[in-house]
Amino acid sequence: MGVISKFERDFERATHIFPKLKYRKVSKANMWVVSGEIDICDKVGCFWETFSVAIYVPISYPYCKPTVREISNIIPRSENWHINDNGECCVDIEHNLLIYKKRGFNILDFIKNKVYPYFANQVFKEKSGEYAAGEYQHYFDGIRQFYREKLNIKSDILQKLITNKLPSRNELCICGKKKYKYCHLKSIEFLRSLPLERLKKDMDEFSNLIV
Repeated sequence: MGVISKFERDFERATHIFPKLKYRKVSKANMWVVSGEIDICDKVGCFWETFSVAIYVPISYPYCKPTVREISNIIPRSENWHINDNGECCVDIEHNLLIYKKRGFNILDFIKNKVYPYFANQVFKEKSGEYAAGEYQHYFDGIRQFYREKLNIKSDILQKLITNKLPSRNELCICGKKKYKYCHLKSIEFLRSLPLERLKKDMDEFSNLIV
């Protein structure tokens, strides 16, 4: 018997909650591929819908960025439904997914906290006309919304991060309101976990808005 990988151990726990999912290793693509069906139910257990899905996980798991496709063609292929023409689903903003490559993630948690809620939200929108907890805007508008609502960071603070002009923990924060450690430190630490190229791209987009 071969050595059981971390992915296989973690996925085994996922099958207890999502028994219709299975996996295979595609060596040529250096990828784990999870495929099968996810049943969506409401809060009291009433069945809503079944989606056929494929989750692509690079072999470098858990330090990688997974992608998700809906292959049952139930969701309209439209940016308004956060899915592209190839069925690739936007289960979270790219910045959060990139953190997985730095910090690692657990496949069960990803399915429970990202994949399942995404599909449940699609059914909710089909029934009610809107997402249950709101939604991010599209393209860079969504990234701006993320910076504003989740990180409370403006472009001037991002620029200081990129140029490494940050205060020490006990100095006044970049925003000038209180000590750095009680203010923007946590958000800055999140951003520092992202590739510098991603931050520079965001800064360029912010700059284009000002021009």
